[in-house]
Amino acid sequence: MKNVLTLGLLTACLLITACSGKSGNDVIVINGSTDMANGHIRLNNDHVVLRVDGSPDATISANGDLQIDQQSVNINDAQRQLLQSYYQNAFAIRTDGIATGKAGAAVGAQALKSVATRLASGDPDKIQQDVDAKAKLVKEAARKICQDISGIQAVQNQLTPQLPAFKPYGNIMGAGDAKDCMDGTKD
Repeated sequence: MKNVLTLGLLTACLLITACSGKSGNDVIVINGSTDMANGHIRLNNDHVVLRVDGSPDATISANGDLQIDQQSVNINDAQRQLLQSYYQNAFAIRTDGIATGKAGAAVGAQALKSVATRLASGDPDKIQQDVDAKAKLVKEAARKICQDISGIQAVQNQLTPQLPAFKPYGNIMGAGDAKDCMDGTKD
């Protein structure tokens, strides 16, 4: 039984390590506040706060209002729609990040269960099959985050030339971030 527990814990640790990102675009949710893109995007109190070195914070509200350094920025209807889309994609990353975390926890639980069950029944060859079935759900959930990142990139690309005040924040999500994210979800 000691070997089963050790193998189960080792499997869970490996899964946690395998699911941690190296891109610097990890999503961290703590007490209702969410940081992403190396802390350059923060979701806080129903606002998206953008932070870049050398520029004041920019805040986007759900209705598409933009404030830079706590000063309202004049925007037209098209810019407002883009800012609303940015806001929606940023909050979707939070939602999809939480779903991915839950799916990852389910993989860990399945790994522990499979190790115990399959070793006890003398069928250890089925452990990987059991875990792989749950792991696919993690990849599917992670792909949604990649789509959200792509949405933010698209908004940045459209908004930056239209709204000069937004230019310092127009590269928070880099040109290859969505592709790198998708590459990380491939088998």
